[in-house]
Amino acid sequence: RIVTEDGFVFTGTAESFGSGYGLAEFGREEESLRIGDAFVFLSEIGEIAPAEGETADALPGDAFESLMGRLLEGPCMILDILPEQVPADAPGQYFAADRYFRKPERLRALYRRFAELLIRLNCYDGMAVTFDGCEHWERNPDPEAFAQRLEELPPEGFFRAVFEDRETMMDLDPGDTNMTVFGPRGPFLDRVQGLAAASGLFLWEAKE
Repeated sequence: RIVTEDGFVFTGTAESFGSGYGLAEFGREEESLRIGDAFVFLSEIGEIAPAEGETADALPGDAFESLMGRLLEGPCMILDILPEQVPADAPGQYFAADRYFRKPERLRALYRRFAELLIRLNCYDGMAVTFDGCEHWERNPDPEAFAQRLEELPPEGFFRAVFEDRETMMDLDPGDTNMTVFGPRGPFLDRVQGLAAASGLFLWEAKE
């Protein structure tokens, strides 16, 4: 279901076209979608959502059990507001700063940044997410609803994202100011690192 900025609604299976196609066919260098016989350019789209009565793909609770078990035994990195772990004997005031960043309004802003980083990753790879301890999963969630839900993660709500094809998962415990990233080093984590830098975040290797 696509709603344009001027209120027109299109439903159906969408096919995407690159900006080169738009330039060649319409003299307009911009990405577009085709639904039926209608072309809609990216700048004209006000909202994209599942059609009425449809939701993002639901998955069983044990969908990634084997993969998650392997990843938990492997290396991990930290997606953080700090560039490295603070030493136990650091002369600064880590705990005072930590209390500052854990204030609800600052956590919401941080979790919005985490959500938007994940949405960008989801442009390249399929993503499955859970907000209830891996009981229920949703594949490729609606970006707007997903960002709002992660921003408002409740105290009892554990969040996990799995990028199955990349054998990577990312965890967020409520109240934390960092995410734990489990998976092998390679192009996917390079992309995470680049997006983190663009978002004012850091990705560093956990020593323990």
